[in-house]
Amino acid sequence: MSAIGTSRVLRPDPASLDRREEHHRAIFSACHLSDTTVLVTIRGEVDATNSRALAGYVERQIAGWGRLVLDLSTVEFFGTAGFAALHNVNVTCARYGVGWVLMVGPQLSRFLQICDPDHLLPAEDSTAGH
Repeated sequence: MSAIGTSRVLRPDPASLDRREEHHRAIFSACHLSDTTVLVTIRGEVDATNSRALAGYVERQIAGWGRLVLDLSTVEFFGTAGFAALHNVNVTCARYGVGWVLMVGPQLSRFLQICDPDHLLPAEDSTAGH
């Protein structure tokens, strides 16, 4: 005779799973850092082929969150079309009332010195202090 009982099946909360998309030479991923903060990480190259996709991806990820950390610290190439995407992210976050910070590495840090001399984007150097 077989034992009859209840089995508990553990399934991860789908909201906590990494949401990853590939767009040309870039990989976009998102995960939750806390109850109020979402982390979006971009790796690879951001250019005219994927900058609109980047802005759209970020907009989809911030719905219902209070804070965004946009990590571009490991981006290998960042073209001028990417700056338009960052401006779009800035406007979208303001519209939804989402505070945000942009983590940059050496590639993007130099780019922002030229394209954002007034520091309108909330950029923080991820290598500062290291």
